[in-house]
Amino acid sequence: MNELFDSFMKVVVSLAVKEGLLVEEDGVILDPQTIDLVNEIEEMNRQQAIDKALATGDKKLFMQLTTQKDGEINCETH
Repeated sequence: MNELFDSFMKVVVSLAVKEGLLVEEDGVILDPQTIDLVNEIEEMNRQQAIDKALATGDKKLFMQLTTQKDGEINCETH
């Protein structure tokens, strides 16, 4: 009975991913809203780093943060 349930759940999850209700990222199933939230947090952190670079006059950091490509994350902190 457990195998039947597992098979059923795999089909349900697969359909949800195909329909865009769920997202599979590196083998992990996520709600698309979770990904949106993470992207918002990353952008807020980037904006804070830009503000810090401007406030401290760190031209190098400012240029790194403002010229990076979409989706590219700079994990360096100063």
